Amino acid sequence: MEKTFNKNEKQLFFNIVKGVISEMNDGETYCSITLTLGHETKRSVNLSVRKELYDILIGLYNLGDKVLVKFYLSSKCKDGRWYTNANLLSMEMMTIPEQNY
Repeated sequence: MEKTFNKNEKQLFFNIVKGVISEMNDGETYCSITLTLGHETKRSVNLSVRKELYDILIGLYNLGDKVLVKFYLSSKCKDGRWYTNANLLSMEMMTIPEQNY
């Protein structure tokens, strides 16, 4: 089941990644979900999601679930430093063979 968080369908370009949910962090305004992905070298991707959408996700997904996510990147400069966020657009459950996530 895919859950889309794109309100206006104007986000035409996005990234796709598949992995295992390793962390779900609840916050007051923004929350995050961390995926572990990779074959031999494991790496983590942390995705930002608004609180109201996180509350929907927490009921649909659990730690250890294998998922496919669509996200877009956004960056901003603050005090001379650049910060980049990966913003969640949609998430769906996947059946991924062990060697392919």
